[in-house]
Parts: sequence; structure tokens; C-alpha cells
Amino acid sequence: MAEGKRASGERLLPALVALLGLALLLRSLVLVATAAGLQVDEAQYWDWSRHLQWGYWSKPPGIAAVIAASTTIFGDGLLGVKLVSMALWPLAAGVLAVLAWDMAGRGQSGAQAGLWTAALLLGTPAAGILGMAASTDAPLLLMWALCMALTWRALRTPTSPLPWWALAGLALGLGLLSKYTMAAITASWALLLLKHWRRHGLGMVMAGALALAVFAPNIFWNASNGWPTLGHTAEITVAAQTPASGRALAVLEFILGQALLLGPVGLVTALVAWRARRAGAAGTAPRSVDAGRFALMFALPLLAVALAQSVHSRANINWTVPALLGLCLWLGLYIAPRLGRRAWWISTALAVALPAGASLLGALPSVQQGAMRPSPNLDLWARMRGWQPMLQQFEASLQAHPGLPVAATSRELVAHARYVWRALDRPVKAWPGSGKPRHHYEQFEALWAPGQRAPERILLLTNAPLSDHYKKQYPHWQRLDTAQWGNLHLELWLASEQP
Repeated sequence: MAEGKRASGERLLPALVALLGLALLLRSLVLVATAAGLQVDEAQYWDWSRHLQWGYWSKPPGIAAVIAASTTIFGDGLLGVKLVSMALWPLAAGVLAVLAWDMAGRGQSGAQAGLWTAALLLGTPAAGILGMAASTDAPLLLMWALCMALTWRALRTPTSPLPWWALAGLALGLGLLSKYTMAAITASWALLLLKHWRRHGLGMVMAGALALAVFAPNIFWNASNGWPTLGHTAEITVAAQTPASGRALAVLEFILGQALLLGPVGLVTALVAWRARRAGAAGTAPRSVDAGRFALMFALPLLAVALAQSVHSRANINWTVPALLGLCLWLGLYIAPRLGRRAWWISTALAVALPAGASLLGALPSVQQGAMRPSPNLDLWARMRGWQPMLQQFEASLQAHPGLPVAATSRELVAHARYVWRALDRPVKAWPGSGKPRHHYEQFEALWAPGQRAPERILLLTNAPLSDHYKKQYPHWQRLDTAQWGNLHLELWLASEQP
């Protein structure tokens, strides 16, 4: 029996590595083929990564640390910024696959369950599209998967489970440093505590205390800077209100969004599982009932919280991405014993090819010039195009005015300009806002602070006509250059107090 389990594990590993490696390779090739740049959040995270801190205006520090590691190894190019983040998705799928193998008995059925689970996760549009972004979801998913696996190990360890709980607490703390959504996993732990409090209560308390200790530097940073991250999170999750007349539509939008995140591979698998159950198909993996409940405990609470959020105010569909781990694990455990080898390779092929294929819409130049031109909304990369050539067009004007400070009128412009002009060593600041800061740069990196005197001459980067708000500060304006890309229009101005 032990030799059979070891053999199944040895067969699982190379197949799993091949699946994960192929998914990462194909996504990397698609990313290069898109000829697109960074999305505004990615450009801002890259900027943060150059000055690591324990927190930032809208996010904890995890993604900045991931990008810092990625650019240190692979450089500041497009793929260099994204590659480590992209690799975290297959790593999360690998952790989930090993967990499924362990849950299903570590035998042949466990190997099948592991491959199914990894293929299901990689086959979601979330993994195919978001998996090509340098986003906070990447480290969050890996930490969520590790927390699930370590919690399962702790519950299944007959003696001395405290080391496993300590590691689970460490994963929870690192997840909180990646994205505050990680806090939702405590609801899953609370459900487990109701059943296992006698034997594992101490371990869970210890894990929670360790997670708080790991997360404490971010709390201290927030307290030292007026709680910007927690305030921003509260604004987008609590303060925003959905009118009563629109709540039903908001709930429907949320449900359809979750189906979109799971995608056709997961939905078809769920349908097959439902039909198999109705037909009374025999064959269940060892401990499948406990394992299935465990998997759903790490999905349903987060979905319930987000559903309630959609009633109160708008809930972004990507907030529930970690729930995919529990759902894919549950489907992998349930469907693998019934289908065996008959169809998992189909799911694997779809997992690798479908999301990447969908993302190719609008990627290749021939597609851009043809089908995408009349329907630019189908181009998934439209918001990432044009920034580099437009901003590079202004470099001659920048060099013609050395020493002048540069301000930009929005977060989007500051972040993209800092990335594109990184080789010029030309700092770009935010034009100071009036009233409460609206983003990171207005609060921490405005060109001048309230009460300070503005510089006598500046360069201003804008994507809108000059308003009286700017003209009141500087009476003399000279437009130096303009740039156009599709609907994007940028202008560079020289502003001065004297002619």
C-alpha cells in the first residue's frame, strides 16, 4: 500500500510540473504577443516596489515586494515586472493539487484528483486573465492555498499539530500583507473551531496571534499615516451605497460575475458532477465527505460575505477569487473518482489553452487591424496600449527643460509616466488636490504640500483641457507637445508665474 501511494505521488509530480510549466509558458508568450504595456495599477505597484514600505495608500505591501523580487531577477521590462506574480498562480494550483492528493488518500485516485483540481483552477478565466497581471490576487491566492493545506495537515495530525498551526498562521499573516481579503479565511477557521475546539482551539488561537504579529507592521504603518489603506478599503466596501432600486440588479451582476470567474471548464465540470450524483454513480475517494466539506468551508463564507456586500454596495467580482480554490478543490475531489482518466486531459488542454486563447483577442497586430478595430471593447488589453509611445514622444520636451519639476493631473498619468520615463531619472509628482486626497500620490507625493509655495515654473502632464483650477495657480501657459493614441490624448504644458 505504501509503495502504491509513493508510486502515485511520483507519477503526479512530473505531470503536475508539466501542466503548471506549460500554463506559465503559454501565458508568457501571450503576454509578449499582446504588445501591450502595464495597466495603471501595475505601473503604480512597480513604482511602489522601488521604495519598499510596510504599507501604501490603497494596498498592503505584498505586491510591491513581489514585483521588487521579480524586477531584481528579470529586469524592469514588461515581463520582468509580471513574471513572479504570474508564476504564483500555477504555484497556488500546485499547492491545491498536492492538497487534493493528500485528501483523496494519496493513491491513484488522489493523483487524479490532484491533476483535476490544478487543471480546473488553471482553466478559469480568472487564472487565464488575472493570472497574467501583477496584482494583489497573485500572492493572496498562494497564501490562501497554503493556509488551506496547512490547516488540513493540522487537523489530520494525530499528535503535536501546533507546528502546522504555526505555519498556517504565518501563511495567514503573509496573506493579510498581500490583500485584506485574506481576513475572510478566519470565518472558515471559525466554522472549523465549532467542531474541533477541544483539540485544536489552542492551535487556532496561536495561529491567529502569529498572523497578527506578522501583520502588525502594516497596522503600525497605517496608524502612523492616518489609516489610509483601511480608510480606502472602508470607502469601497462600506461607505458606498447601492440604491434600493438597484440591489436586485447588483446581486444578479454579482452571481453572473462569479459564473464568469469559474468559467466554462468549471461550469461543465459542475454539470457533470451534478448529473453523476443524480445518476447515483458509485465510487468515492477516501475521506471524500470530510474533504468536500473542508473545501467548501474555504469558499462559501467568502462568497456569502461578498453576496451580502453586493446588496449593500457594489462588489467587484475579483474580490471572491480565493473562493475558486475551495470550489475547484471540491469539484476535483468529487469528479475525479467518477471520471478517472477518461476526460481529465480534456480539462487540462482547456485549462492551458482556453484562457490564453481568449486573451489573444486584440493581442496580435493582424487582429488589431482587422476584427478588433470596429469593436475595440473586445480588446482585453485596450487600457494598456499607447502609453509608452505617447509618453516617449514627450521625452525631447523634457530634456529641453532640464531641472523643471513635472506634475501630472491624475494617478494614472503619474504611474505611467514614472514607468515609461524611468531611464530619464525625472521625478513626476501629483498636482496637489483640493480637500481629501483621492489617491496615493496626492497624499504622499504631491508637487507641493498645503501651505507651501508652488515652484515658479513647472511642466504639467494632462489628459484633459486646462481648467480654471490650474490657471489660477499659474497665469502663463505654453503647450509644448501633444500625443494621441486612439481615444487617449495627452498634453505637456509649461506653466510659469512670469511670462
